[in-house]
Order: sequence, then structure tokens, then C-alpha cells
Amino acid sequence: MGVLWDKVWFDLWHRRARTLLAVLSIAAGVFAVGAIFGLTDMLLSGMNEAHQSVAPSHLNIILRQFIDRDTAEALADIPGVSGVEPLNISTVRYKTAPDGEWQSASVVSRSDFEDQTFDWLQLDRGAWPGDGGIGVERITSDYYGIALGDEIIFELEGTDRAFPVTGRIRHPFVPPPDFGGNAYFFFNQEEMTHFGFPEGQYIQLLVQIAPYSEEYARDRAAAIKDQLAKQDVGVSLVIYQKPDKHWGYDTVLGITLVLKILAVVALLTSVIIVINTTMAIITQQTDQIGVIKALGGTTRDVARVYLVGVLIFGLLALVVALPLGLLMAFFTTKQLLLLFNIDYNVFRFSPRALVWQVLAAILAPLLAALWPVLRGAAISVREALATYGLGGDFGSSRFDRGVESLAERLLPSPYTIALGNMFRRKGRLLLTQLVLTLAGAMFLMVLTLSASVTYTLDNELDRRQYDMRLGFFQFHRSDRIEALLEEYPGVTAAEAWYSVAATILKQGEEMKDSGGLGAELFGIPQGSTMYRPLIIDGRWLEPADDGRVAVISRDTAEFNDLTVGDTVTIDLGDLGEADFAIIGVYQAISPDVFSTDPVYAPAPAVVDVTRRANRANQVVVRADGLDADGLAVLMRELDTHLSSYGMEISPFFSRTRPQDREYAYNTFAIVHQMLFSLAIIMGIVGGIGLMGSLSISVVERTREVGVLRSIGGTSPVIMTMFILEGVLQGLMSWLLAVPLSYLIARPIAAVLGQTIFKVNLDFAYNIPAVLIWLVAVVSIAFLASIIPAHAAGRISVRESLAYG
Repeated sequence: MGVLWDKVWFDLWHRRARTLLAVLSIAAGVFAVGAIFGLTDMLLSGMNEAHQSVAPSHLNIILRQFIDRDTAEALADIPGVSGVEPLNISTVRYKTAPDGEWQSASVVSRSDFEDQTFDWLQLDRGAWPGDGGIGVERITSDYYGIALGDEIIFELEGTDRAFPVTGRIRHPFVPPPDFGGNAYFFFNQEEMTHFGFPEGQYIQLLVQIAPYSEEYARDRAAAIKDQLAKQDVGVSLVIYQKPDKHWGYDTVLGITLVLKILAVVALLTSVIIVINTTMAIITQQTDQIGVIKALGGTTRDVARVYLVGVLIFGLLALVVALPLGLLMAFFTTKQLLLLFNIDYNVFRFSPRALVWQVLAAILAPLLAALWPVLRGAAISVREALATYGLGGDFGSSRFDRGVESLAERLLPSPYTIALGNMFRRKGRLLLTQLVLTLAGAMFLMVLTLSASVTYTLDNELDRRQYDMRLGFFQFHRSDRIEALLEEYPGVTAAEAWYSVAATILKQGEEMKDSGGLGAELFGIPQGSTMYRPLIIDGRWLEPADDGRVAVISRDTAEFNDLTVGDTVTIDLGDLGEADFAIIGVYQAISPDVFSTDPVYAPAPAVVDVTRRANRANQVVVRADGLDADGLAVLMRELDTHLSSYGMEISPFFSRTRPQDREYAYNTFAIVHQMLFSLAIIMGIVGGIGLMGSLSISVVERTREVGVLRSIGGTSPVIMTMFILEGVLQGLMSWLLAVPLSYLIARPIAAVLGQTIFKVNLDFAYNIPAVLIWLVAVVSIAFLASIIPAHAAGRISVRESLAYG
């Protein structure tokens, strides 16, 4: 076996280029597996661990009236309520310089920052709010460049006042500014009086339930509402939060699912390259196999030689890919968690991802190489010595002669040989095409998924036939709101809506809704054209509807086994309750986990239940052909205009349609970036596969190159011949990748849509991406062909005659 070991090392060392290509191709797939699976494990677990470490509340209850601490803490006497902590939060406007523009912000106050019960805030730097100083949220500080010592100007009743920033604080549950979230600041109870909050009074409650279950939490929320209603305190919203799952978990889970699919495909392409390389080695060394067997070597000896070579390829690839995969997974996880305001500073890795990398580097190549190795090792001595590999009979079939004829008509001599050479080793061509086609199909699929997400969001936003929605802190007269807005220059129409927090009941039992902020009943004016959701069952509200009928979301219908024709009870707390017949089910697409689950009903029916006629707490507005900047300016002007009449707009519930669009796109920008990064890896793997195939082709045709040189072939001609062969392979793979990507993108888009939005994405095949991939694959093929072509151009007549 000593001589055979020498052959293994000889082949590895003296064919260094081939060894390097094989190692890199395996390493690319192993790297993708390690990076993606490691990222998935650490990202999801890191989000949940950070969530669980801050004593998360189960219910976040926003009240309509202030209550004192005793009233809040008395709610803990309700069975199943294990703890209550009151706090204050409000939406205000601020600016960082006297001549700067006003921006929206949330201000938060705790009764004692150093003795918190739930949703722990953590001091990152400086001091807690007090003595005239305020805190700034950590990601707000980083995103907006607000440092300790800066002064922030806040808009107050009748005057403006600057507060110095004396502390930097981490809040565990703030929407990232990258995704459109507000700036966050922190005040003590005394300073909150400047914003109209009486000292010792609270407007929000954090509640924990024991024992926790989603159903029991909703039941206890209803009990708390009832208890507060007896004291004439209304509940505006209830935000439900699971104690063991981060609010962004489901969205990230959908992204990682697609990434895992792409990582497996990347590994598959690497495996195909291993098969291709192994087949080429066996083909090239068929005569050597004959000599080994003639000297007494067995089939097992031959198989062992080549499998050991493949094992060494895998081990070398593991040395390269393992640390890179672990590092990439850690640093990518760290960056992504920072978007969610989560620290991840201590290096760690996923043991499961490490195991997958080892298996991918060792078992996958060995299993892939097993068939060509056993096939080659089983050849007899006579066949081995009489054959120069497989495929040397090119030109004998009708197909081969057709290829040659086509090449003679399309290409000038001597480049006609390039097309024929592509089909000389049909097995290798098939495998190379499989690698390039998979790389192209994945690239096109990724960009199609990105386009489909964008198209789906566009369609949803286009169903809103208004340009902005303004939310108010208090209820106001509907006719007064509409009159004030419609007289303002630039406003073409205004429609006031009434909405109220609701609980959906069926036969007395509370139903599960899909909104992070709970259900919300909307009274839609009869004949309204401002909004029409996507109806998937039943119908939308009609102008003649004035009775107690409702349109509910698909999630609510599916969660509770509700269908069109069923009757549900909608409980509005202290405003009463009433039965509504379901006439339609709509499909909403919202990237915002901090959203309500709307139930739409005719405005007259809502007035009949609530006895709140001609009242509204929000208004939708159409403007006269303004762009995004113009709408933002108009919204600020309308804020000032309405404020002069005592109507304060809540920045938290007010947005223009372009701002909604930007928020939605920013939310999924990370999805696009991660998918595109993996698409680039796929392209690189495909280029490595083509380079390896052409390099082997150069070695096999060494004598042919010598013949070409002997009859006057120059180095540029020979190089062009091989480059043309590579480019032709790239073009062929492009023709195959386009229809394949179309076929696979649709079901993958459905999976991604169901995971993120709980709906199939509106499919949009990315036509520009087809042209982008054409340019990319030709460029990849050209660059991958340069090194093999250069090697071919350097072969002399003497070297070619001495070969073999």
C-alpha cells in the first residue's frame, strides 16, 4: 500500500490547481451550511434568550384614563394575575437643534427605574433619568447620533424646553429605527408632568399571568377590563406577549427557512463538482488503473486510493470552511441582533452547525464520489489499457455530427472545435451544467423572491386609496374634522373613522385574534372608497349596509373556525357589546407586529352599539398629487392646523402612504440583503465548477493543443478556443436556469409568504434579473476560463508530445 499512498500524495501535490479547485468547491458549500445553520440557531436562540432575560410582561394594557398606583396594584388580586406594574408612555415631538425639524418620539417613565418589575430597562451608560436629566434609548442614540451631554428640545404645552441627555438606556421592546421605529427617551415621574401626566398617575400597565397560556392570558385580560370598567376606566389597547418568544421570531424564522434551502443547494452544487472532478480523474487515469491492477492491485485497492484522495479534499475544505463558517455565523448574528437591540458580544458557535459542517465536508464528498470511483475501479486490465478514458469516441454519433455541422456554420475555424469539445465528455458537461444551472436558478429565484415581496407589499398599499392617515389622542366630532381638513389647501378629501379596542367572543368564549395589539373595531362610513381590503371569502361592506355585519381577518377566521354566516359577539368593554354577522373575510398583509387586528363594520352599526354618534379618533386624507416629501410637509402642516383647534395628532398612529411603504421595505431590507449574499455565493460556486471542468479539459487535450501548435495555432487562438468553450457553457446554463427558476420560485415564494405574512406572496418573476444573470454568467464563465485558457496557451509542442 506504500506505493499507492505515494500515488495519492503525488496526485494531490503535482495537480495542485485541481486540488485547490476541488477543495474550494467543497469549502464553499460547507461554508454556506455552517454560516447559515449557525446563524439560524444563534439568531433565533439569541432573540429568545434576550427576551426571556428581562422578565417580559404578558399583557401590556394601555388605558383611556389615568389611574393611581393603588388602583393598578389592586388588579393583582384578580385570580391568575401574578403581578402588575404601572408606567407612562406618550408620543411627543422633539428636535436636536433650535433650527431643526420636529420629529416624532416616544417618552417613557417608570415610577422607579432602579426597582423595575417587568420589561426591565437596562442602564448602558451614564445615569438614570432625574435632576432635570433624561435618558436616550441605545439604538436611538446610535441611529440618530445623540450622545450623552446633548440637549434635546421637546414641544410642550405653550412652550418648548431643552433637556440634557444624562443616560443611555436599553429598552428590550422597541421597534428598530432601521425598520421605521420612533426615537425613545426616558423621563422620571416629575419631569413627565411637563407632558400633561399628573404625578403619581399612570396610563399603562404591565401584567404577568400565572399559570401562563395564550388562552388564559386573554381571559385574564377580559377580567382586568371588567374590573377597570367598574371604576369607569376604559382600556384602549391590550398588547399580548409570549414569555418565551421574541416578537420578531416568526419573521426571522421565515427568512432563515429560505436561507437553509439555499445553503443545502449550495452544498449540493459542491457535491456535484466533487462528482465531476472524480469522474475526470478516473477518466484521465484509466490507464494507470490498468497498470495498478496488472501489478496485482485489487478493485478495493484502487477504490481506496481515490476515496482517500476525496477524503483529503474534504478535510482540507473543512480546515478552510469550518473557522470561516463559525466566524461568519457569529458576526452576522451579532450584527442582526443589534438591529433588535440585543447584545451578543461573547463569541459562541452552534454545536449543531459544527456537526453539519463536518458531515458536509467528509460524508457528502465521499458519498458523491462513491459511484464514479467504484465504476472506475471495476474496470478490467484489458479495458483500462485499451481505453483513453471515456468519451474519446466523439463524432461517432448522429448528435455529435450535428453539433460539428452547427459549429461549422456558426463559428469561424478553428473555433468550431470549441462547440464540439463541450460535448466530448457528455457526463462532465451534464454535471457542469447542473452546477451552473442550479447557481443561476438560485440567483434568479432569490431576486424573484425579493421582487415578489415588494410586489405583494405594493399591492397591499395600493388598496389604500388615501395618502395619509392621522390618529388623534382623543375623540373629536367627525364633521368638524372633515370640514377643517377639506378646507385646507392641497387636501381633496377627508373621511373620519371611529375605532375602538374590541374582544371577539363566540358563545361567550373569547376568540383568538392575530393582532399584536389585539382586535380593533372600525366603523367605516357607508359608501367609503378610501380602503378596500383583499376579500377571500364573502364580500366587502356595501353602501346599503347599516346593520350589524362585520368583515374579519383570515387569521381570526382560521384561528377560531369561523366562516361567513357565523355570528360573533364583539365586546367593547365599557361601551357595551353586540352580536355581528360575518359577511366577509379579508386577507391583510402587515409587516408590523405592533399592529391591531381590524374588524370592519358599517359606521351606523358601530354608532348603534357605542352610542357615540359623529365621533372619530382618526381620519384618512387624500391629497392633490403630492410626492413623498410633499405629503410629509402637508402632514406637518395639518398637525399644526388641527392643533390650533385643540385636536392633537398622535405621531405614533399617523403616517403617509409613502412612509408606510418605506417602513415595509425597510422591514424586509435585511431579507433582501441576506438572500442576495447567498445568491452571490451560488454564483461563485458555479464559477469554481466551470473552472475545474475547463482545467481538466485542458489537461486531457494537451496533445491536441500540441497538434494545433504544430500546424500554426498561436497562443491567442488556443486561449480564445477555451474561453469560448467556457462562455458557451455559461450561455447554455442560462437557457436552462431561466425556466427552472420560474418553476421553483413560485412554491418557494409561497413558503416564504406563508411564514412571514401567512399568505402566498403575489408572484412577480423578476425579468430584469434574467438579463442581470445573463451578464453575470457570461462574466463568470469568462473569468473562470481565463486561468485554464492561459494554461493551455502556454503548452509547447515538446510538452504536448511528452505528455502521457
